[in-house]
Amino acid sequence: MDESANGESSVRSINKSNNKKSSDPLLFKTNPRIERRRRINVDQRNKQLIQLWRIIIFSSITSGLGILLIHNGWRPINSAQIHVKGSSKIDRNIIIVASEFKFPRPLFTINPKKLEINLLRNLPIKNVQIRRLLIPPSLEIELTERKPIVYADRRGPKGKELGMLDIYGYWMPISMSSLIELPKKDIYVEGWMPIKKEWVSIILQNKEKLGSPLKRIIVNPNSELSLKTEDFDLIHLGSSNNNFNAQIKAIRQLSKNLPSDLVRQNGAILDLKDPSKPELQIPKIP
Repeated sequence: MDESANGESSVRSINKSNNKKSSDPLLFKTNPRIERRRRINVDQRNKQLIQLWRIIIFSSITSGLGILLIHNGWRPINSAQIHVKGSSKIDRNIIIVASEFKFPRPLFTINPKKLEINLLRNLPIKNVQIRRLLIPPSLEIELTERKPIVYADRRGPKGKELGMLDIYGYWMPISMSSLIELPKKDIYVEGWMPIKKEWVSIILQNKEKLGSPLKRIIVNPNSELSLKTEDFDLIHLGSSNNNFNAQIKAIRQLSKNLPSDLVRQNGAILDLKDPSKPELQIPKIP
């Protein structure tokens, strides 16, 4: 009986010990797999919460900005909200007249491309950048002015029209003279034509290479060009600029080599339509 009792006691003791170990919660906490899984779940929940808050905050900001932009975009702007850069003479009032738009008007109804076309057509500028700003609602216009270097005239529907040209041969009517700095060079272009704009520009850019100060550029009704310099009363260049480099070289050489008393007289005409065969016409002295 003692052995049986002892044996039963021993068995009971072992079962009790095993039950205690199996129910101990520390086993779950110290299990690496379970702990890693728990941490993964916690991280995923945290990321989901962060993502949810980001969506809420972003949506709130976007909605607020959208309401603000729409409100500002449809708010009428007046002349005080038009800012002009790049010119000391062209101000906001001139811009409004040249724009052909009526102000005040909502910012969203201003077409930047159409405004650019109107300003380029009506003002002495060669480039314009237009920015519509919503915060605060305003219109920013940056200009690049044209700088006239010579006076000119052209044949218009109502007769002779006076104007000015820049270095690129671009025509500006004399009515724009109050908006820009006036030409200072003693050169005049007579009979300007749009089809001869590039050739006139080439001559203006190469005037220092002629060997004699340039006085006048003449565009004849038949589209032929002539020059007047200090040495020659007229220099006929013809209707094509294909030989212009050779013509410039010939003018420079003749101005340098011919006797001044031979060329510097009224009526001295140099025909350079064919620069390889220049012809000099000297008026007969009675």
